[in-house]
Amino acid sequence: MNPELQRNLWLEASPSRLILIAGLLLLVFAAASVAPRGLATPSGAALALYWFLAVLWGTRSAAQSVVVEIRERTWDSQKLSSITPWDMVWGKLFGATAANWFGALICLPVILLHAASEAGVASALTYGGILLALGIFAQSVALLSSLVLIRRNTGNWRLDIFLCQVAGVGAAFTYYSLWSSVPAFERSGTASIDWWGHAFNLTSFHLVSLLLFLAWALVGCWRAMRAELRFANGPYVWLAYLFYGAVYCAGFESWIGPRVNMPQTVDPVAAKLALAGLSLLAATYSMAFLEPKDPVRLRWLGEQVRAGRFYQAFLALDCWMLSYGASFAVGLVLAGLWAENGQAAFTVLAVLGFLTRDVAIFVLMQGRAGGRGDFAALGILGALYLLVPTLLAGLHLQALNFLVMPSGVTAAIAAWLEGAACAYLALSRIAR
Repeated sequence: MNPELQRNLWLEASPSRLILIAGLLLLVFAAASVAPRGLATPSGAALALYWFLAVLWGTRSAAQSVVVEIRERTWDSQKLSSITPWDMVWGKLFGATAANWFGALICLPVILLHAASEAGVASALTYGGILLALGIFAQSVALLSSLVLIRRNTGNWRLDIFLCQVAGVGAAFTYYSLWSSVPAFERSGTASIDWWGHAFNLTSFHLVSLLLFLAWALVGCWRAMRAELRFANGPYVWLAYLFYGAVYCAGFESWIGPRVNMPQTVDPVAAKLALAGLSLLAATYSMAFLEPKDPVRLRWLGEQVRAGRFYQAFLALDCWMLSYGASFAVGLVLAGLWAENGQAAFTVLAVLGFLTRDVAIFVLMQGRAGGRGDFAALGILGALYLLVPTLLAGLHLQALNFLVMPSGVTAAIAAWLEGAACAYLALSRIAR
């Protein structure tokens, strides 16, 4: 057996704890079965308890699995062991949450029996699979978030655990809200979704999407654990994820276009590229905030480039750098496709200029404010995109919005001047 899993089972799944969980669950089910009609039912209580055990409590257990080791000064010895990154991931993911899953799996049959009586066995089994995948997905996101925050070394472990728990719970509720909307779509006569020009059943599409994102979350945990154990990751897995995210988002053009009355003059290829670009922009901003931007590492990358070791530098690129490069490439292609529409093309170029400025602000603030630099950068960007336009509107100076908002030729020039200035300051800071 995986030694990390075995160790966590000894710690988390003690017989006394399992007996206590089973006894409490049986008492709740018994109380719900004799409760007045309309107040509580065993299936309703089981579903609420499943969410509490697998999602709410489970995400906290997953987020704590490595943080507690750091806090108790046992993580360094674990990193020096011969346990592989993947064994460490699933040993932490399923070992630290063993008690949670023990209780959740007791709740699951009660939920499925009610679902089978209401909608049939096939629907009940599908629902059970979704609940299982959803719990693992939430816990994987929480573990992945904790591994990312550990690299930032903030020292605010309680806040970090809470933020990781929020990330896992938010991911679960976001998907579940989409899943819960399927009956509403079916009642309105829409039982399928158009993706890349093909109609897919809504239920099947949501289920496959969940499984794919779960797989990527597990891959992310594995890569983050590799980085924590000082293995080199390389750029190809992240590039594959960027490609997957871009293709996934671009496919919704077939569904979005008819519903927003997209003009016939809009090229579908350009619209797909625009959706793909939005996913790449989201990846760039999120990774620019989450990943550490070590000046020493950035200086080393610059030395590799100056020495002509381009492939060596490429293999060492961080995720935010790869995301920025992909966003830039897609943006240039999109601007070329919209070349006949000058306003749209220059707006895309302005977006790229502001993106360059914003990424440079993240790098610059990391060098000036250390661990708090990313939050300082968020504050600056919030002021630029929210406070400055509001102030300009209050002063009736909306004509100056091109300084902070992408909208045409003037905005493109201003954006690239700002981007070049911020990039120069960031590079100067790194070179010191």
